[in-house]
Amino acid sequence: MNTISNKRSVVFILIFFIFIRLNAQQPDSVSAQKLFDLSLEDLMNIEIVSATQKAQNITEAPSVITLITSTQIKERGYLSVAEALNSIAGIDIIKDHYQPNAGIRGVNGGLRSWSRLFKVMVDGQSMSLRSNSDNYLDASFIPIEAIDKIEIIRGPNSALYGKNAFLGVINIITKSGKTLKNNAISHYLSNIQDVASYGINTIWGGEKDNYDVLFASNLEQINYAPISPQNVPGSAIYSSMDKSQKNEGNPLSLFLKASYTSEKLGDFTIDATQQIINSYAEFVDWGSLSHNNRISIFNGYERICYTNTFLDDFETNISFAHATGKPLKKEILDIDQDPSQWIERDFKYSSYDITGKVAYSFDDINNLTMGVDYTSDKHEHQKYYTVSYLGTRTLNPGGTDGKTNFNNFGVYFQMILNPALFFNLGFLEELTFTGGYRFDYHNIYGDVLTYRLAAVYQFNKQLSTKLMYGTSFNAPSPVQLYTNYIAPGGIVGNPDLKPEKAKTLDWALTGKIFKNLNFNTNLFYTHIDDKIEYLLPYGQISNITAENISSIHSAGLETELSTNIYNNSAYLNYSYQRSIIEKNDPILQKIQVKTPLYPEHMIKFGDVFYMPKYKISINLEGVYVSSRTASDQNNFIYDPINYSTNRYGLDSYISLDLMISTTELEIIKNSKTKISVKIENILNNTYYYPGFKNYDIPCAGRTYFFRFIHYI
Repeated sequence: MNTISNKRSVVFILIFFIFIRLNAQQPDSVSAQKLFDLSLEDLMNIEIVSATQKAQNITEAPSVITLITSTQIKERGYLSVAEALNSIAGIDIIKDHYQPNAGIRGVNGGLRSWSRLFKVMVDGQSMSLRSNSDNYLDASFIPIEAIDKIEIIRGPNSALYGKNAFLGVINIITKSGKTLKNNAISHYLSNIQDVASYGINTIWGGEKDNYDVLFASNLEQINYAPISPQNVPGSAIYSSMDKSQKNEGNPLSLFLKASYTSEKLGDFTIDATQQIINSYAEFVDWGSLSHNNRISIFNGYERICYTNTFLDDFETNISFAHATGKPLKKEILDIDQDPSQWIERDFKYSSYDITGKVAYSFDDINNLTMGVDYTSDKHEHQKYYTVSYLGTRTLNPGGTDGKTNFNNFGVYFQMILNPALFFNLGFLEELTFTGGYRFDYHNIYGDVLTYRLAAVYQFNKQLSTKLMYGTSFNAPSPVQLYTNYIAPGGIVGNPDLKPEKAKTLDWALTGKIFKNLNFNTNLFYTHIDDKIEYLLPYGQISNITAENISSIHSAGLETELSTNIYNNSAYLNYSYQRSIIEKNDPILQKIQVKTPLYPEHMIKFGDVFYMPKYKISINLEGVYVSSRTASDQNNFIYDPINYSTNRYGLDSYISLDLMISTTELEIIKNSKTKISVKIENILNNTYYYPGFKNYDIPCAGRTYFFRFIHYI
């Protein structure tokens, strides 16, 4: 079978090369060279805003920050934010074929935690499903064509962004009608395990007079069937005949942004997003291979923003947003293959966010920012019901009603200080300090104080070193506080949960150390208190319950290299994390072991090689992930008595992706077309991600994508 698949891959690539050769235009055209029109110096000087809410380049920003540009997204063929994040040092993504679960710096949120260790935003607006604080980073998140750049901060940022800016911040900066080069429509077809999938993405926009409009959409139908789970060692629950049957998802995302600019009145912007999560989810913990799960959720927001600058020094920003989320009527949750009954759930939130900020610039560097924000979330808490084929709907036991209004008031201050400019101390010209302080008051879990301090020393315009210390917190979600269980032995809420808190020390060296080489390396140490862990059923405890029972000490190294040379645009990064969790075991009392789920070593690399003569580019990307410890839930099955210390691990693996693309061909007169073929997991390696219910989750096999983008 592998020989046949390898031959198919070779034939597929040869056909594509022949097609490109026949359609090649004159080499070295201006449009073709645009793929590599950004020098390394240009990339280092792209302005980022997430570190301080003030435009800075990467060497100035007082954070460990990595940037993914729209050009890189295009060159590498990413179809979702999760795919882009998987190329970043220190970020690991577990795939369960429902939603990516991103962990960072040795820590993963664990069971039913889909990337909730980050603050994920679109142009500064939070995008989490507030009922459970999950972030959905698949194609439902935002149309990939709408993204101008992705700013990734590794480390705490609660002093600026409040709750859930815990171990990192991901801020999606969107394009505008002004910056949009072309309207476009793209299609892709794929083959996964001999099952067809497809997707369609559109973007259009423009500016006229003082008005600017951008609209983007994305719809996919992607199917991972049929694949088989891997048994926990020593068990034989699943055989090779047990396969997913309809393991597909249909994500939909819409994004709209419109703005009006006036020199006298300022800038007014209205934006809105809509996420539809729609997945059959064969590998969720409550109903693996039930063949009848269908998770269907709506999540979105609408926002209006006003920005103005007075006297060239005072910048003001005011915004008002409304967000909402709920399950859709077609959602069905099933714990087994019995068609006579199933599970339904109710939850809903409606939120209002009001923010205000004033920033005063003393000069080009020195800046004082003061801001306030108020969030009011009204929740109808998650409730599970058992439904019979006769239509009887019975509320499952467990959980509490709790408070429905979640109100948070935050106030923050930030100072960026360059002593040389501010106090005329010339000998400190290269040194800049940043300090931030924030106070949050919440009506459920009380007061939280966070702060950060950073010093940035610039050796020159292209190289700097940074020393940073900050605190952060992750708020318990309404689901963690109040949910009832989906099935006996399942998760129930704990209304006594406290926020998780972290302290992080970072040192970084960032910049351009050789003519054609960008370099970014950092060392970090993070201490987490009151980490929320799920207590497994034991003794008098009959259900899984969330508790603040552990602490984590995590230290590591992250190194990133990138270069543009000889028609190559390449990157290489390495991350090492050593994370120890301290918690109380029912038998052994206090123990210290490695954190589960997260690998110690990761190596990631990629290279886009452009061939001007043939009007094509070839992109090869790969990842090496070292072994990792399985989940506590699976280790409980592996050894119910000593599961805390007698644990099994998942094997290391290597995965390679190859993409061959045309540059913009003029197949249709007065328009450009880009065609690409991408093969993921080209070696067809078999490896597994950590699961949470008596199995580990299989990867997808070799996957083919054929993509056609037409620029209007």
